[in-house]
Amino acid sequence: MSLPKALKTKDRILQISLQLFNERGERSVTTNHIAAELGISPGNLYYHFRNKHEIIKELMHQYQVETLEMLSLPEDRPLTTNDKINYFQVLSGQLWNYRFIHRDVYHLVESNEDFKKIYPRFAGLVMQQGQRIYQAFVDAGLMKMTPSEIEALIINLWIVLTNWTNFLYMSGHISDNNHLEEKWVWQALRQMVFLEGPYLMGESRATYEQLLESLGPSDLFASLSSLKDE
Repeated sequence: MSLPKALKTKDRILQISLQLFNERGERSVTTNHIAAELGISPGNLYYHFRNKHEIIKELMHQYQVETLEMLSLPEDRPLTTNDKINYFQVLSGQLWNYRFIHRDVYHLVESNEDFKKIYPRFAGLVMQQGQRIYQAFVDAGLMKMTPSEIEALIINLWIVLTNWTNFLYMSGHISDNNHLEEKWVWQALRQMVFLEGPYLMGESRATYEQLLESLGPSDLFASLSSLKDE
């Protein structure tokens, strides 16, 4: 991966670390691998980050700030169906861009004390913001949901999205040859759209149908259900 020379060394370390963690898995990447990929000495890397845990902590902070900003509500107008599509698209892309976090979450929670504290707080903040967003959609007449249904939907969406990469790997859909393909992002988006379907009203119902059509069919279920015992 070629990085602009103008980027500060610390930022370059974070970019390459994120790339390698996503491609190889966090456990398979050492600080020596990161330094070698950057063409710098391990000592130069340690000047900016004392260890891999510090790199992960900074990436997690970066992920949290970016995600919450993406999920912000407009201050000067009600939400529209376009906002709904945008939230889905940016969140799917963000989860894919930082997929190592959710793919390796159990190991990270067990091995990294900072991550163990940060991750639950992050999940809580995202869910709280999701609650505000869905209530705003209800207020705009685009969805019909009770507070309990909003909470249940948010939890279901979180479970699907944060385990999506694990599902793809464990079910054999992702391999070393295709793990960077963008289609996996849109497959996650498709699952989110279906979860929301029963609660949509008015204009959002028509948008829902159009979005599903644009995403096209999925062969995930068919490919799994057709597997035979050897």
